Amino acid sequence: MWFKRIINSFFGIRKKNDLENDLKNVNLFKLIILFIALNIFFISFVLTITRIFL
Repeated sequence: MWFKRIINSFFGIRKKNDLENDLKNVNLFKLIILFIALNIFFISFVLTITRIFL
């Protein structure tokens, strides 16, 4: 049983209650910060790849 829990936690599979609690804590500010952080990461990744090949 412990092996299944380790594999599930590795793949990010959680209980329904944990997911509901996480979704209750999401607000507009956190979504905006996440969006900006992902965009900065993606843009820097693309720029790095283009600099390597050019």
